[in-house]
Amino acid sequence: MIKMDKIKIIAAVAGILMIIFAGAFAYTYSIYGSASTKINNQQDSVVLGDAFSHWNDISIENASLLQTQYAPNAELHWIGGPLSGTYRGVSNITATWNKFFNLWGAVWFYTITPPTVSVNSSGAMVTSQNQFVLTPTSDPSQTQFLNISYELMYTKTSSNQNGGYLIQNEVWKITAAGFVSVNQDNAMYNDALQLAFSHWNNIAIENISTVMNQYASNATLNWAAGPLKGMYNGTAAINMTWTKFFGLWNAVWFYTESPPVVNVSGNVATVRATVQFVVQSSSNLSKFQYINVTYTLKYYNFGFNEKTGMFQYEIVYENFDNTAIGNLSKV
Repeated sequence: MIKMDKIKIIAAVAGILMIIFAGAFAYTYSIYGSASTKINNQQDSVVLGDAFSHWNDISIENASLLQTQYAPNAELHWIGGPLSGTYRGVSNITATWNKFFNLWGAVWFYTITPPTVSVNSSGAMVTSQNQFVLTPTSDPSQTQFLNISYELMYTKTSSNQNGGYLIQNEVWKITAAGFVSVNQDNAMYNDALQLAFSHWNNIAIENISTVMNQYASNATLNWAAGPLKGMYNGTAAINMTWTKFFGLWNAVWFYTESPPVVNVSGNVATVRATVQFVVQSSSNLSKFQYINVTYTLKYYNFGFNEKTGMFQYEIVYENFDNTAIGNLSKV
């Protein structure tokens, strides 16, 4: 139902735009009144209609319709994001669009500025600034945008192919991406909270690789007390510290004593929580202890990842303030 409604809306918008452009072309012809101007304007209208059909078929996520619009040796130049690359031939281009469609559950588009059309004897060029509004398949409640600097180079087909146009070269250049402002704060909040719980869980399962994946290269870990007390700068020093911590304990469990508090300000998200780790000694497996930690995690947003549908947060500062430690009689 969503798709059909979206098709109707976009088709109506495209139809209105085509009527507007057709009116503009007719007005131009009425001023200059030459046969050559009339032909050029008709061709402009045809090419512009092809471009809007192309964007509409992207919007309805129909790869079958898209593949009929390309010349056999067409090229798609995707600039920015996880699909960045050059794709040659209809089959490779279609496969790329299918990857894109798998990322997004729904897509809408509009042109930020009126497209520019130029036609010559062998083909045509359309340039446009488009915005695609999308919902990720991973979280349909979020709404995101991609700003695209678009170029469509068309080649004119022979007369036995109805004298139409096929895409010879397409440039899809991502110039901006992010969350629509209405949902952005909640999305950033949720991403930061999810990353914090993932970080503590990775500590609990003592997985040094996944623990380290969250740190920026220049991150700082401040260990406030105990045998590991110190300020550790950079991933090498932080890796060494967590390796020492995991060496002390055969098993680790954690829980938060109260809901974490998340604050988002610009590109920085700060998570504060009181966390208790229950640990089993490596040297004496019958010995269990608790470690109470006042925790601060400061994440920095290094950009938006279209593939995951999440902000690319990395830890830039971590404060592990172990406020209490003691023995447990039983677990």
